[in-house]
Amino acid sequence: MRLRQRFVEKIHALPWFKAGPRDSQPLIIHNRRIYVLPTGFGMFVGTVLAVLNLGSLNYNNNAALLLGFVLISLCNNALISGHLSLLKLAVSAQIPEPVFAGQSLQLPVTVQTRQSSAQSFQLAYHEHSVDFSLDSETTRAVLAILAPQRGLFPLDRIRLSTKQPLGLARAWAYLNLQSSALVYPSPSGRDLPADMHGDSGHMGRNARQKSEQPHHLREYRSGDARKHIAWKASARTDTLQVREYATVQSDVVALDWATLQALGYEQRISQLCLWVLQAEQKQRRYALKLPHLHVEAGSGQAHQRQCLQALALMPHDA
Repeated sequence: MRLRQRFVEKIHALPWFKAGPRDSQPLIIHNRRIYVLPTGFGMFVGTVLAVLNLGSLNYNNNAALLLGFVLISLCNNALISGHLSLLKLAVSAQIPEPVFAGQSLQLPVTVQTRQSSAQSFQLAYHEHSVDFSLDSETTRAVLAILAPQRGLFPLDRIRLSTKQPLGLARAWAYLNLQSSALVYPSPSGRDLPADMHGDSGHMGRNARQKSEQPHHLREYRSGDARKHIAWKASARTDTLQVREYATVQSDVVALDWATLQALGYEQRISQLCLWVLQAEQKQRRYALKLPHLHVEAGSGQAHQRQCLQALALMPHDA
């Protein structure tokens, strides 16, 4: 199996097996985009027919020769039918929504035809495939593609094929996407600490304004600043009263790469990914600080996508 896999990989690495330039969508499949080759079953049937015809010639059996030629014509019509089933189909695909590493990208593909048929088709991307039938003029199929690691997942081309009507040959055409889908890191690690917050230097304007509001009055103590003395209240009570301010803790969660030095490179990314999701779930404002990027504090779906994208596009070499 390994030898066969290496051979297939080397064949696919040849220039004429690589995907061509990006196709405009929808792609109308024409004659030059369709390929037809016999399947394993088709090769077996062809071998049987060849032996039948050779035996018929050897024994001068006209009835067997007639049967052989009739079967060969049927097989030839099956090849032509497979070619015609793909001709003039309109194929278009959308870029999948981002997923987390280890999940499957959902690639939606729309196939349009002028005349619906009960023929079965297959969409494939490398080893991933899905079967469907054109039961209406517009059919939508979703191809699931496993995304094993974070980053940009390349989508070079997908294959639309059919083995109808007799399974003797496979007819197929390619849709060149030449695009990529975003894969977020896999969230893992310990939960977001409840007391995690930013320092005073990262407190917002509203937080600073709240900290300037007096919380209560108390008697003067040695060492208190004179500017905190409430002179009007002191005059009413004949004792020095001092304004004590409420200490407002920052509501911003600081997700800092530098605080996770005990973890490995990919473990840091997974941990920050988990904290971004949990901070958003708890509706807290959070900021993300990476070695070469600082995402300001915020919240909401757009802010979460920005943070997850920054983590997904971190370089793979530490």
